Order: sequence, then structure tokens, then C-alpha cells
Amino acid sequence: MLKKIFLLLSIFISHYSHSYPAQAELFGLSKSMVQVFVTFKGGVTGSGSGIVIKENHVATNCHIFADSDGVNVVKFFKTYTPISVYADWKNDLCILKFDNLPLPSVSIRTTKDLNYEEKIFSMTYPNDNPMPLPSYGKIKALYPFQDSNIIRSSAGFTVGSSGGALFDLNFNLVGITTFKSPGRRENYYYCLPADWIKELLKTKEQFNLKSIAAPFWSLPENQKPFFMKVVLPLQNENWPLMLKIAKAWTQADEENADAWYYLGFAQSKLSNLDFAKLFFKQAIKLNDMHLDSLVELTEIAIKQKDKLEFEKVVNLISKINQEIAKSYLEKISL
Repeated sequence: MLKKIFLLLSIFISHYSHSYPAQAELFGLSKSMVQVFVTFKGGVTGSGSGIVIKENHVATNCHIFADSDGVNVVKFFKTYTPISVYADWKNDLCILKFDNLPLPSVSIRTTKDLNYEEKIFSMTYPNDNPMPLPSYGKIKALYPFQDSNIIRSSAGFTVGSSGGALFDLNFNLVGITTFKSPGRRENYYYCLPADWIKELLKTKEQFNLKSIAAPFWSLPENQKPFFMKVVLPLQNENWPLMLKIAKAWTQADEENADAWYYLGFAQSKLSNLDFAKLFFKQAIKLNDMHLDSLVELTEIAIKQKDKLEFEKVVNLISKINQEIAKSYLEKISL
């Protein structure tokens, strides 16, 4: 059975690949990207990224210029000054409005149509780079939040990337690159949903840069959403605390596959493998594209020398990620 799966995967991988766009294909898209420059009191400056989402309108993150003395965007060595801003300070989404910005806009896709493990890429101005640069990855999680979904992707970003764009492979804007998990271990990269843009445009314009609320992701740990609360215990390998948070998460939202995944992960690290298997399977029941849960079930099958379970789970993985399935079949012999 394993040899048959391995042969089929080898043929599939060699003949099928949904490729990321080449650098040359991104040239047209980069025309819609802008670099955001900010001035604060005392001459302190900062920078970020932005994306044109409508004629004379640039979406970006509020935290880039909140309470600053001034903000401008630069494109092709020309500087443009906004005349107003649509601001959702709490959710950290802002739209700068101009009257003279000669740049094309992009199409927007709702996060409700996105799938786990779908290939995506970001375009940002990392580390003050004068040109927007791409970062490639996949959607790793979609967290329900404020009538939409916060996107966690494996497309990394760094300083200067705040306010950048996350695209699907058809060049539709799906998110705004916003924040990452603290520390250097197990970095998680989060994007705001592009869905919020249309709703924000219906609000009243603001003619100053004074913020009225801190971003939700910067609040004290006990006020953050569950999907953020579990990260520090994960990084610090504090499995009892992670277990406690994950239990509370499943009780608050029993239909959330990620909540069950983290509950299973904590149980696995505490050597409660039977409970872990139960929770990972619940995650997969809720979301059959939950690759992380399938990988953990594979690891448990290896530990328990359960050949039938191993074959079953690797077959499910092969439908999502052929490379991972193949790597298990190459290395493992139960």
C-alpha cells in the first residue's frame, strides 16, 4: 500500500504544480504599491507600505502614522499628501484619501472564499527597500474576527512591511500585512482581511491623525483573542498554560478547528496521546484541510507504530500537500 501511494505521489508531483508568479509578472502589480513615510515629533521618522484599493485611495495600517505630525506616500520618486483618512483605529485599518494619485487600483477578494493551504504572496517595502518585494507562502489559518477572518500566512514580513498587500495567485487583494507574533521562535504572520476595506469606506472621513484606540493586537495579553493568547505558551513550551487557553477557546467556539488543534497539541506535548488524537480528529472533522492536525496525527501514528493509521493519515495529507506526504513515505517504515 505504501509503495502504491509513493508511486502515485511521485507521478503527481512531477506533473502538477500550481506555481507562484515570476518576478516579471509582478511588475504591473507593483504599480499599485506605495511606500508610506511618516514624521513624528522631534524629527523622528518611520515608514510602511500601502496598496491602492480605489482611485485616489490607499489602504494601510493605522499604527504606522497614528498620532504623527504628518504622513505622505511616495511612488516613482514623487510624493503625495493625503487630504483625509478613513480610520478604524481599533482594527488597525486605515485608508488614506488623495486628490491627485495617478496609480491603478487592485481587485479585492473576500476571505470567506479562501482556503487553508492556499498559495498566496505578499508585496511590501521591507526594511525601507525602495522597491516592493514579494514573499511567498500559504494560508495557514483563518481566524473568525469582527465578521470576517484574520489571515495567518507563512509569507513572512519584517519592519517596513506593515500596511502591505497579501494577494492570491490571481492577483486579488485578500489581506493587509499587519503584525507578527513576538519573539523569534515559531513566528506567525497575520494579515487583516481585505473585506473590511469596503465597510471602512462607508464611514466618516477624519482630517487629522489622532488615534482614538489602540490596535486589538497590541492590547494586554488577557484582552487579546484566543488565537493570539496561545502563541506565547507555544513559544515558551508552557504546555499546561496552553492547555488551559485552548480549553477555554473550544468552550467559547466549539466549531473552531484551530482551537481543537491547539488543545490536541498541548495534550500531545503532555504525553496524553489518546486525548491528542481525539482532538486532532475533531479539528479535521471541522476542517478537512487542517494540515497541521494531520501532521500531528502522523507523528502519533509513528510513535505508536500504528501502520494502518499512518497509511490512512498520509493518504489524507497527500490530497493537501504531496511533498509532505512523500517525505513521510521516504523516511518512515513502520
